[in-house]
Amino acid sequence: MKKLINLVLVCLLGSCLLSCQNSQKDQVQAILNSMSLKEKAAQMLMPSFRYEDFTSMDDYVSLTEITPIVKETIEEYGFGGVILFTDNIQSTDQTKKLVTDLNEASLAGDHLPLLIAADQEGGAVRRIEFGTIMPGNMALGANGDSEDIYQAARIIGDELMDLGINVDLAPDADINSEPANPVIGIRSFSGDPQAVADDLLYFVKGLQDEGVISAIKHFPGHGNTDVDSHTGLPLINIEQQELESFELIPFKKGIQGGVDMIMSAHIQYPLIEDSTYHSLNGEEIYLPATLSQKIMQGILRDKMKFDGVVVTDSLSMNAIAKNFRKKDAIALCINAGVDMLLMPVDDQKSTSLYIKELKNYVTAIVNLVAEGSIAKERIDEAVSRIITLKLEHGLLEENKEERTIDIGSEEHHAIEMGISERAVTLIKNDDILPLTEEDKVLIMAPYSSQTNSMLYGIEMLKEKGLIRSDKNISICTFGSQETQEDFKRNIQPYLGKADIVVFLSYLYETADLNGTEFKMIDRSLLYCQRNKIKTVLLSAQLPYDLTRFETDAKLACYYAAGIRRLPLDGKGYPPNLIAALLVMYGDIKPQGKLPVDIPDLNFRYGQYSYSDRIIYERGYSLTYDNN
Repeated sequence: MKKLINLVLVCLLGSCLLSCQNSQKDQVQAILNSMSLKEKAAQMLMPSFRYEDFTSMDDYVSLTEITPIVKETIEEYGFGGVILFTDNIQSTDQTKKLVTDLNEASLAGDHLPLLIAADQEGGAVRRIEFGTIMPGNMALGANGDSEDIYQAARIIGDELMDLGINVDLAPDADINSEPANPVIGIRSFSGDPQAVADDLLYFVKGLQDEGVISAIKHFPGHGNTDVDSHTGLPLINIEQQELESFELIPFKKGIQGGVDMIMSAHIQYPLIEDSTYHSLNGEEIYLPATLSQKIMQGILRDKMKFDGVVVTDSLSMNAIAKNFRKKDAIALCINAGVDMLLMPVDDQKSTSLYIKELKNYVTAIVNLVAEGSIAKERIDEAVSRIITLKLEHGLLEENKEERTIDIGSEEHHAIEMGISERAVTLIKNDDILPLTEEDKVLIMAPYSSQTNSMLYGIEMLKEKGLIRSDKNISICTFGSQETQEDFKRNIQPYLGKADIVVFLSYLYETADLNGTEFKMIDRSLLYCQRNKIKTVLLSAQLPYDLTRFETDAKLACYYAAGIRRLPLDGKGYPPNLIAALLVMYGDIKPQGKLPVDIPDLNFRYGQYSYSDRIIYERGYSLTYDNN
């Protein structure tokens, strides 16, 4: 096949005679015809090679350079692509060499170059820890400026391409309409379908302009569920008409905007796909979207006219792996219209067993075709799309220009901080904000990493001239404090010395509404109210805690992760908390707008839960001029 690919390359470079100037379709067909069924089956897989050795999550060695067994496996099979994780991505030079070696192994086996993928959404989901992290999608949705969204994605794309990563499994097209959603949350731009659709297009364009292939996810939508498909099998009871009028709007706009890839969701839609399956645990379940021909072929292909590459969410997630026999999942998935199977084998096992299972997976596809369970035409259709994608994005070109940038540069971080500041959303302000140098401020944060971000932010306040001294700013970490005695001994003394207390609230899931950290904030707020100390709530993660506490001022910044250690041990750091501190001290006026509706809370039997009544509507905001 190598000679054939070289001929195609010559044609692409314009060095061939007129007789060689075939259409792209002919080029794809020529490559396809040269491939064996085994090669085609491998081309449909995108495995991970996350570990050099794995015993348990407490005992493993990350794969940071290609090993003999991985090299040998890729040389033999090729694969359509490889997905990288933080374990694989430790530094710029190391990652570049790993990517180069993976591709060279594929070429050495006379296979096509690889799609090299990563989940670099920005914010909470990222694989490059030393790069420019960006504030995440919900912060971008709160920011709402198309140029800021484009620039965030462009920088992400720039840094990915510098490492040789040519596919970003991002952004999320999910609409976070369910406050109790345990997996999407701040990964979504908004709770409004049109806002998600608009923001998604600018993000996709930013990636594409840097040469990165974008895979929007999770089709047909993962925002309206309270179950995480990593651990369970979600079910959503909605009709197709409702799906089309809400969840599918961002995907429609993405398709119209020329997105290259779409990732499927492992979610049951029984009112759309009513075919059932007798699961491994004996339950009768409905086929999830990933395995549903009615959804993947009927809706995505036939009705929405998407002819790009469809990739599954990880097939090693519990939603699939714990419910479906592997052979059945393969046949259902491919027959549904999927082109690439992501992480078909769970990589949390010994390397030798993992490689064995991966090879067996390829054999299983070949055998399913041989026995007639999967049509050869369906395999050819899928592989043709993959070849076309690689051809269109220049992956088959030789002597590609190497990019060299400073990943996590000062320029990138300056843009990142500006975008993050413009996302900070002011919800309430009873003449407290902006803070001044004269205010005696106590910042209470649950975890030490968040404390580090505040310390880093204080230094930025000094650099910007917003304060000259930090003598009036104190910080208290309270995450491990649980009892009233803990409060009196370790927290109350700090409160008594402050004029204003800023409470950093970290809501990740519904259970946090009643967690120990929130109960400690309750105790502290009661003390402040009794002693006439002013209070500020910084909603740092999901903004649905804005109605959980009553304070004199409230803000949201949409990502609560802090800096692990100071001084910085790398170039990357989450910007949101720092941006919120800068806004609180008046570096800029608040500009963000709520990207989701914020419901009131029910309080019953000592527990909080979400109600149906909306207190703050999407789009709500204040600034320092309209309190």
